Amino acid sequence: MQALSLPPLTFQTQTLENGLTVLSLPSPSSASVAIQVWYRVGSKDDPKGRSGFAHLFEHLMFKRTRNMRDEQLDRLTEDVGGENNAFTSSDVTVYHEVVPANHLERLLWAEAERMVNLQVDESNFASERDVVKEEYRQGVLADPYGLLEDALERNSWRVHPYQRPTIGNLSELNAATLEDVRAFYKTFYRPDNAVLIVVGAFDPDELSSWVEKYFAPIPRPAAEVPRVTVAEPARTAERRLRATAPNVPLPAVAMTFLTPPSSHKDADALKVLDAVLSGGESARLHQSLVYSQQLASEVSTSADLRPDAGLFLVRAVTAGGKSLDALEKATLSELSKVQSAPPSASELSRAKARLLTALLKSREAPAGIGFALGEALIEGDPSRVNTAIARLLAVTPDDVQRVARKYLVAENRVLVRYEAGPAPAGAGVVGAKPKVLPTKAEPGGARPPAPTAPRPVALPTPVEKTLRNGLRVIHVARPGSGLLTAKVLVLSGSASDPARKDGVASLTASLLTRGTRTRSATQLAQEIEALGTQIDTGAVRESTSASLTVATTHAGEALELLGDVIIRPQFSSSEVLRRRAEAIDEQILSLEGPRTLARLAIQRQVFGDSPYGRSADGLPATLKRIRRDDILRFHQSHYRPDNAALILCGDLSLEDALALAEKHFTRWSRMPAKAPKRPKFPLGPIQRHVLVIDDPKMGQSAVALCRPGLARTDPLWAAAEVANSLYGGGYSSRLNVEVRIKRGLSYGAGSGLSGGQGVGPLIALCQTKHESAGEVAQLFLDELARLATEKPEEIELSARKSALIGPYLRNLETTSGLADTFGELIAPGLPLSEAGNFVQRARNTGPPDVQRLAQQKLGAPYASIVVVGDAKKFLPDLKKRLGRVEVIPRAKLNLESQSLK
Repeated sequence: MQALSLPPLTFQTQTLENGLTVLSLPSPSSASVAIQVWYRVGSKDDPKGRSGFAHLFEHLMFKRTRNMRDEQLDRLTEDVGGENNAFTSSDVTVYHEVVPANHLERLLWAEAERMVNLQVDESNFASERDVVKEEYRQGVLADPYGLLEDALERNSWRVHPYQRPTIGNLSELNAATLEDVRAFYKTFYRPDNAVLIVVGAFDPDELSSWVEKYFAPIPRPAAEVPRVTVAEPARTAERRLRATAPNVPLPAVAMTFLTPPSSHKDADALKVLDAVLSGGESARLHQSLVYSQQLASEVSTSADLRPDAGLFLVRAVTAGGKSLDALEKATLSELSKVQSAPPSASELSRAKARLLTALLKSREAPAGIGFALGEALIEGDPSRVNTAIARLLAVTPDDVQRVARKYLVAENRVLVRYEAGPAPAGAGVVGAKPKVLPTKAEPGGARPPAPTAPRPVALPTPVEKTLRNGLRVIHVARPGSGLLTAKVLVLSGSASDPARKDGVASLTASLLTRGTRTRSATQLAQEIEALGTQIDTGAVRESTSASLTVATTHAGEALELLGDVIIRPQFSSSEVLRRRAEAIDEQILSLEGPRTLARLAIQRQVFGDSPYGRSADGLPATLKRIRRDDILRFHQSHYRPDNAALILCGDLSLEDALALAEKHFTRWSRMPAKAPKRPKFPLGPIQRHVLVIDDPKMGQSAVALCRPGLARTDPLWAAAEVANSLYGGGYSSRLNVEVRIKRGLSYGAGSGLSGGQGVGPLIALCQTKHESAGEVAQLFLDELARLATEKPEEIELSARKSALIGPYLRNLETTSGLADTFGELIAPGLPLSEAGNFVQRARNTGPPDVQRLAQQKLGAPYASIVVVGDAKKFLPDLKKRLGRVEVIPRAKLNLESQSLK
């Protein structure tokens, strides 16, 4: 493989007298700045009997301080077009923001403020604990494989506190007290236990003065930070366990092997071993278990390397109708093979290319660079960020075989078989009913500093040319990235699926990479992954896409492969049957999630048999009806250059881009017949309906609201996006404020608009415990009605416009984001200039515009509701709130029927 070299990250390191470490790296070309605070505290530091506490505390850090109100951090970030979030792992808790560069000082003030002045009381503590409990239900109980991950974490460690799952459990979350919170804050949230990382557009001297101003005065406590010193003993014999959950559609087997810490000399070889085994379709486990033997519907590995010790994880889910015993035997056989012989040179090259391209992509934006610095620091030395490439390139085939022999042995294995059955005792504990509690304390008098002058944001300018065969080529330059994203967009999608064969467009797209007239599926996967990339395919309502992102040094080879899969796919009978079986299993797995089921059901209920009422990816029943001839007809009718566009974004000149397009895509012949007609999007009468899909085995209920919205081509689309941002678009939207922040009823509630040439849906969704489903449904309807009856205040609307526009502009900082943005304009036939026009129209949308649009286009009286869950726990309350309700048992649900029965 070609050597990949990157300029070193020339970061600066500073340590304050109070122990705070500061890492900084200016990037003048960016218009934003990333701020991160890494605290050396994670779930391994949870107090005894309080598993999940570090993660719960992470949530509380977004609440009140002496000088900030609850959620004021969102006012300083989301409301100015930035973003904020946090995560907790076993070893660290990380708070991170990205904001326009002129808001850097304000965020430094805010991070210093919550490092020293956090104020938690019964009101915000109770509310946020309920949110975490809903997060547990969503990620562990409602996810069909959530309890498998929980069982693995609990049983992979004998003595080390890594055995505590980061999310915790309901009973120990219920036991947490306000005193626990205050003691935890005092113990771990201190400057000598933190690292501040700043990357992006800033002046180094200014940053240094602000750090001194806001962080240096924070005192360093006299007591030492307590550290976990327990060492996990070596495993000496295999442990085998069985875990069950009521909503498991396909049995699975998973295993963990104990590995050394992330700083160990074997760490990089373990990462390469992970990529050899499951890094892409050409990797060993996919080729053997999924592709050749067809025993697994999915398989994965992970080198989960941590500072104290690590795990190498292997997980495989059976294919429909296949034996769990056979899958377990075959998985162990594949692990044995990598011990018996080292990987080939080509295998190793593909694995390294994949890892190195991922590293390159992670450094496209300031936030990714910040995370790379933080991870290197936690490994022991931030300068490791600049040796990552050399360390990976130094791994040999013998190194991979050696670590497989050393760690992937039976006596070092914990194996869990996971099947349908009862949930563990206490897994669904409800706890106290959430209450809306008043705020008890007001912030003090200090206020954040004012922002400095904003930096101008330059929108990229696309250049377009049409080749002689009718193919549109759009080029967008992003010099200096070292990357190229290439996307072929075919202007036909699932709206063109034949009747009762939903999923033809999607299945056709997924088969593009399953062999061409010149390459077998395996050869194609190997060649693509040798470039360190993969071709992602998919179909939506009005388009089908195939795209890849690759180092610019491989642009020619990548475009040759992309052209081959689009122009000359083989569609062999064996590949069609294999891929169809995989797609059926994928849909079976997906439909076990209440959220997916609720979305599909409500779109069918509102849109009937029109394109927005059908599943773009198909249903198990519709996929079974698809034959090879259907695939061939779809490709022949719709995959033609005069019905397509090629988008090239990245570190490639216009001349080189056009030369590559000419070389690899002019062989795509224009068909003699006319291009296919655009599908129609009929919209029947809009009627209000409330439906319950009763499924007692669901671990949580999903609530969905839907009504027809707008076409993407509607001149009011930008105003509609602003209205949606107000309603449910983002953390501080009205839905999330009412459902999560005020009441703790869900981990998150939101909404989104879809639309193309035809009118698409407005959909609001969230998951909640069964008992609160009726309350959430009422809130969804009430807030939609409020859009039309109350004109929003200018201050609220201004914040929501920034929350919409900021992420839109940040998406244009990456090559893949550029390609996606322009692709979304091409499909409905909009001019490329709409990329900039959208921003201006959104900024110009005022309060009267939002209210008027809501009255005309988004009326609540025509919104339908679907609730999926255990009906006996919410049905009386739902009927009391919403009146007439239709109930369908899950076993009788028919997603192909207009009536759903």
